[in-house]
Amino acid sequence: MIVRDEAVMLPGFLASVAGLWDELVVADTGSRDAGPELVRAAGGRVLHFPWRDDFAAARNVSLEAAGGRWIVCLDADERPDQTLRSALRELATTDHGAGAATVVMRNEMPDGGQRQARLLRCFRNDPRIRFRHRIHEDVADDVAAFLARESLVLRHLPGSVDHLGYVRSVAAARDKKTRDTELLRRALQDDPDDLYCRFKLLELARFWDDRQLFDTEAEAARSALERTPRARLTGRPWSGDLAALIAQSLSAQPAAALAWLDRQARRVEDGPAWHLRRGLLLEAGGRAAEARAAFASCLALVSEAGPGVGGVVPARPLLGLCRLAARAGDRDLAADLAFRAAADAPRDPEALLAAVSFGPTGGMAFARRHLQEHPDAATPLAQALLTAGRPEAALDLLEVHGGNGTDPLGVVLLALVMGIEREVEVDLPPDLADRILRSWLESLWASGRPDLRDALCARSPALEQAFPWLQQWLAERGAALSPSHR
Repeated sequence: MIVRDEAVMLPGFLASVAGLWDELVVADTGSRDAGPELVRAAGGRVLHFPWRDDFAAARNVSLEAAGGRWIVCLDADERPDQTLRSALRELATTDHGAGAATVVMRNEMPDGGQRQARLLRCFRNDPRIRFRHRIHEDVADDVAAFLARESLVLRHLPGSVDHLGYVRSVAAARDKKTRDTELLRRALQDDPDDLYCRFKLLELARFWDDRQLFDTEAEAARSALERTPRARLTGRPWSGDLAALIAQSLSAQPAAALAWLDRQARRVEDGPAWHLRRGLLLEAGGRAAEARAAFASCLALVSEAGPGVGGVVPARPLLGLCRLAARAGDRDLAADLAFRAAADAPRDPEALLAAVSFGPTGGMAFARRHLQEHPDAATPLAQALLTAGRPEAALDLLEVHGGNGTDPLGVVLLALVMGIEREVEVDLPPDLADRILRSWLESLWASGRPDLRDALCARSPALEQAFPWLQQWLAERGAALSPSHR
């Protein structure tokens, strides 16, 4: 493993791998905290390796020093569960036909769903297996060659690893964005045809909603993919995901984007992301029956591989099918699909909006039940109700069902637009308060109710001292409305 300033994460990591390892080898790339001492105290070996802007180089230092017959690669912010720990021990001690194994990595996303991926993290110790790529380093090519030479097989282990990286502070994560972008671009300077790095750069741009970066890199990725021979794409499960991301950048012209994506069908691996993007483009082009088939294919692949494996969670194709059912006038089917999507992604705005819009009794029975099962979904649920044009229900949900202090800024805004007096204490850092209020404003604007917008504009001076940017925000949004909706 690689560490640098991981003293906060290491105690939890070491507890989660207790009994798993016979030898712990750590490459430290310049820690200034007590991380190395924690590793040594646990019985691990620490190798000091100056950082060279190359994760593969650092990972290989620890790999070359490892003396065990099997290698397991983990990071300090990862936590294997008991099922996986037992499976790894059994693999290493009794499975003589295996040469490597994948594990399920789980990332909890902001919408409450989980994105999962099967990653190659376990393999026999062989000097011909080494990591490649400056960032998002992997051993897939070397392991594939090793398995073929030795007539060994790749296992897919039960259990999972919880990845805590997405719950780190926003500031640290934004530093990570800059670092990762620079490393990926440096790798592409070394090899402009490195499609894996192009795929990871597009994923990064999408995750951070950086449209300029996404569009710029998608065009370069498209050129690189089109000049890559089919043979180099065989066995690359991410190749279909890359094609789907490129097609997303072309989606302003759905027919052209779909034609391009279909031309890649025999060249790339058509996994869940490929079928999902195809369904979205068919839906945008008004080809409902074909879109329904594409979403169903995506859902079947996701269900077969496991929720979220391959970067697609079930909620996405379910919501595609939900939209198609709603347009066909089948409200009951739309509600059922929306409920399933919300169960998969409990804080997803589109899933919650569909559930409260199509559910019986105005979706309130769903909202109360969902909140009991997912107490942390109070704010997105209330925002879904506001987007549906029901501020009274949103306020009721926050005050009655969400508990005191669930979302004080939401209560303030809802009470303000309805002309209701509420004494609410808001004790939030300014940056966080700004982000929360902006999310509520977006929901209000999306409701399409002129009376709510007018009420907000009339009463906004009450918030001006705490949020001096609000008047300009309202002016810009008002100017963007057509004359009939101002």
